[in-house]
Amino acid sequence: MKIMVCYNGSKAAQAALKLAHTHAKVWNSTLAVIKAISRELPLKHSYVREAEQNLDDETKDLLDGDDASYETLLLISSPTPGEQLVQFAEKRRFDQIFIGIERKSKVGKLLFGSTAQYVILKAPCSVVTVQEKDAE
Repeated sequence: MKIMVCYNGSKAAQAALKLAHTHAKVWNSTLAVIKAISRELPLKHSYVREAEQNLDDETKDLLDGDDASYETLLLISSPTPGEQLVQFAEKRRFDQIFIGIERKSKVGKLLFGSTAQYVILKAPCSVVTVQEKDAE
């Protein structure tokens, strides 16, 4: 089984990574941690290098040095992050996607961000949504 985690550094994304890691260990799956950045303006090479390093460092920290099989990738292109993530999932034929969502309204109604909404509606496979509280 191939598992993809959509990661943006939020608490909900951290919870999604931890839950996906647990699933990957149970199912002996490969795990891909993906961060997508929309390229609207020219990006400095140093920014890209720093973003890649931060993604790798945060992943290592959250997985507590576990020797689980995973890769980290930074996607940068002109489509929106949601489009990038779905295209990547299609290309690499992932079996499951984990994405963090946040409660944003006062009445507790779930409002998905545009990236999460796009991935949930357009993904070529099952999508597991994870809230920040799921990490506790």
